[in-house]
Amino acid sequence: MTHSNASCPRFGEVAIADFGPFQIAVLTTTVTVNRPLLSTPSAITERVYHHQGYLICQGQIVADLQSLDIGVVGSQQGPFQAIQRLAPAVNLAFEIRSRCSLPETVLTQARFAYQLPNSPAPYRAVFRQICPRFVRIYPFVGVTTLPAQVVQMQAAEQHFVGQNQARLRQIPFYKASFDL
Repeated sequence: MTHSNASCPRFGEVAIADFGPFQIAVLTTTVTVNRPLLSTPSAITERVYHHQGYLICQGQIVADLQSLDIGVVGSQQGPFQAIQRLAPAVNLAFEIRSRCSLPETVLTQARFAYQLPNSPAPYRAVFRQICPRFVRIYPFVGVTTLPAQVVQMQAAEQHFVGQNQARLRQIPFYKASFDL
């Protein structure tokens, strides 16, 4: 998503998405947009995401995330417009770069990885068609607090799965994602 400085939204929240072996964190906010709803212009609140963020693995920020591309939720044929939403089972694509070699648990999920030897962040990986299994949004306090917010999200995830295990077992995506 690109914005001119005049229309750039203030990102006051962070969306944290869990992929099992690692998590990503991207800034997010909501904006009001005018959209036609049944041929009548209507003000609709829409969530927007920054195209850059961080990849967290084992409680540490291990890479910068860039070029985030979020899939759509909903159908183009339905009465409502499909929306881009960072949510479980929604495909994402992104790239990461790091000053240090990337953990094997991250590399196994990447489409491909490569190195640019003379770059300040030479370790790179590309992810395509990857779906988070759990997503939560928190107030953004600062980059240094992201690992702690990931721990908070993982506790919420464990609670959610524990409380809803019987229902989640009936949904193939969750059954596979959480080994239910």
